[in-house]
Amino acid sequence: MQNIALIINTLQGGGAERCAADLSLIFAQRGFRVFLFTDLSIKTAYEYAGTLVDYDFALSITKFKQGINSLQEKVNELKNLKNKYNIDIAISFMQQANYLNILSKNQEKVILTTHSVNSEYAKYDKSVFWSDETFRDLYQYADFITFPSDFCRNDWLAHYGDKNNITRTIYNPVHRMPVKKNDKKENIVIAIGRMHSIKRQWHLIKAFKLVKEMCPDSRLIILGDGELRPELESVISRLHLENDVEMPGNVKDVSFYLEKAKVFAMTSRCEAMPCSVLEALSAGVPVVSCDSPGGIREELGISAVQKNILEPLIGECGIITPYISENSANDISREEEILAEEIVHLLKDDRLRIKMAQAACAMAQKFSPDVIGSVWTDEVFSDNLRREADTEAFERTKKKHIESYQEPEAADVKLYVSYYRLLEKWMLLHEKGGSVKQYFMMREMKNIIIYGLGKMANHLLEDIKESNINVVCAIDIGAINKYSYFPVITLEEDIPGADCIIITPVHETESIMQNLKDRTSVPLISLSDIVDECLH
Repeated sequence: MQNIALIINTLQGGGAERCAADLSLIFAQRGFRVFLFTDLSIKTAYEYAGTLVDYDFALSITKFKQGINSLQEKVNELKNLKNKYNIDIAISFMQQANYLNILSKNQEKVILTTHSVNSEYAKYDKSVFWSDETFRDLYQYADFITFPSDFCRNDWLAHYGDKNNITRTIYNPVHRMPVKKNDKKENIVIAIGRMHSIKRQWHLIKAFKLVKEMCPDSRLIILGDGELRPELESVISRLHLENDVEMPGNVKDVSFYLEKAKVFAMTSRCEAMPCSVLEALSAGVPVVSCDSPGGIREELGISAVQKNILEPLIGECGIITPYISENSANDISREEEILAEEIVHLLKDDRLRIKMAQAACAMAQKFSPDVIGSVWTDEVFSDNLRREADTEAFERTKKKHIESYQEPEAADVKLYVSYYRLLEKWMLLHEKGGSVKQYFMMREMKNIIIYGLGKMANHLLEDIKESNINVVCAIDIGAINKYSYFPVITLEEDIPGADCIIITPVHETESIMQNLKDRTSVPLISLSDIVDECLH
């Protein structure tokens, strides 16, 4: 009997955490001894099997400042836990756990599971956990790297390669929703997901305004909660949909709502392999989703060949509509119109919807715990051919990563100095009764774009919140992780028109201006210059 360690930051939250909990049940049922290395200070929400082992993933900035390598300490701690529990196979989930797992590798088989479109996140998150070098260099010493969809695996192969043939697509297990047959469904559209900007529920609410016009008795239910709730409530109020959109928050019984729904809808920016879609399919609810990067096409039985679609694609158990680019908060885009039209298509065409519902149940079977458990045991655990790795090269690589590690707070001296100077001037401005609002009022600037959504952007938004200044959008390299209700775009997307672009990372003003000058004709202004102008 082999000992398996599942290394995961928490057992609550998102799809990766749920996957770890589900795999603990699957492995325990198949006779493995399971140990879950996780932070026990965080409440456990998902059902699991095995022994919980406390492991705090946080790296200590205090120790780093004292000259102690906190990464080395955390790696040693994990290595000791593996030895203590005689771990034969160590499976980690998400990038920080993966990083610590591979750096602590000794004789055990190490399996790294990724749950994202890795190249997308690597563009925006510049930490060592997401760096191209980590993926291309260090990860190659793992025994296996698994991906939740072929899309994610192909993305990895295109960017980082697989010289040792260690990558595999293994879908996340999803339990079938226990729903009763309902032949008298109302025109209910459902969405499930945390209220976070990556889910972009504002696009769905805007599209639903049109759904309501075409199908007056329709209702929208959004399950989940998060930082975006107040902004979504504002969108609902602005569109006069208060009586038509329900947001019950986090609910225990998702199946109760899926049983009533005719259509599941999704407008996410990026989804590796959304579990909520699989749950909807298992309940026989067909899906209408915009064409997000990730595994959504695999879930709906749609070919991945055709890219950048302009018209809907009909799949076995759902419909893909064109990707929704960020647009004005007040206008409804053509992509949002198409999403609305296809939702109404399924609400009104019972014959097509029922056909898709039947196909959805069959599709969901591909992701059942029994099927996924067999993939793990047959394709991964039964492979006893351990490849010969260059031990000396691996040790050099590990040493380089550990010795070169820097806490972000310790490395960003220039950032903190520039922000301190800016805030000193800003405070002086406020003490004189001023505000940066006056800069825009004097120049009759009403539509602005904010570059960067860090701390300085928060102060800027607070300073202009009681004015008629409209934020057209924000540009942020970390757009995936932001919580703003207004559109957030990346540098790869088209920059809309505005009166100015305000650069909030003032320590990088020159390089940002250099990058943007050929991309847009909108005037570029440093936040620091704005504060200076107001003081004078």
